[in-house]
Amino acid sequence: MKNKIIALFSLALLIATMSFKSTQNFETVTVIELFTSQGCSSCPPADRLLSETISDAKKHDKKIFALSFHVDYWNRLGWADPFSDKKFSQRQSEYATILNLQTVYTPQMIVNGSHEFVGSSKNELEDALNKSLSTKPMANFKTLESTLQIGNPIHVKYELDGNYAKCKINFALVSLSETTLIKRGENGGRTLKNENVVRQFISIPAAENGEISFDLSPVPASSNTAIIAYIQRSDLKIVGAAMTELK
Repeated sequence: MKNKIIALFSLALLIATMSFKSTQNFETVTVIELFTSQGCSSCPPADRLLSETISDAKKHDKKIFALSFHVDYWNRLGWADPFSDKKFSQRQSEYATILNLQTVYTPQMIVNGSHEFVGSSKNELEDALNKSLSTKPMANFKTLESTLQIGNPIHVKYELDGNYAKCKINFALVSLSETTLIKRGENGGRTLKNENVVRQFISIPAAENGEISFDLSPVPASSNTAIIAYIQRSDLKIVGAAMTELK
């Protein structure tokens, strides 16, 4: 009887150890969501800060995934942002509710779904990035693959690992770089550059594996396109992410 108890205890300990090992080696990841608008005169500094962060992450091989969501509520003030979408404004409002904010604003950065601040604040971004490095990811992507055939939508397949229960997966189809001459509004006469501009956005319940397809339009040129996918809990905290570029 004693040997049986010891054996059961050893088995339970082995299972617990295996479960722990399945997540302990996940790389720390950071997702930056910038809510911005080409019609907002305060936004270009935040757009530049996002671009600098993307460049630094590539240079130093950091797992930082940045997205630029263009909201639509500035469109009535002289310039209709060609990358804006009401869905992105609604996403920002969802964050405002969860984070107990009184209102939405631009530019706004949100890091890993939990730290929000004025999007042009380099100090606050660095602080949020440092905090994200001390947070152990709960889940991540084993695989994230995209395929593109002429005349067909971009197709994405994925596999997850770790604890993703009650989470959702967000798939963002992004333009890596966009340059726009602004003809009217607060930024009239300026040429603005935006990076990792979200063009399409799909959310689905997280599962061990699966696949999605984006619409045929809007889709940038394949050399200017990437997919950023990230796992998000019901409280909007982000627990894993990955990125794949089309070649």
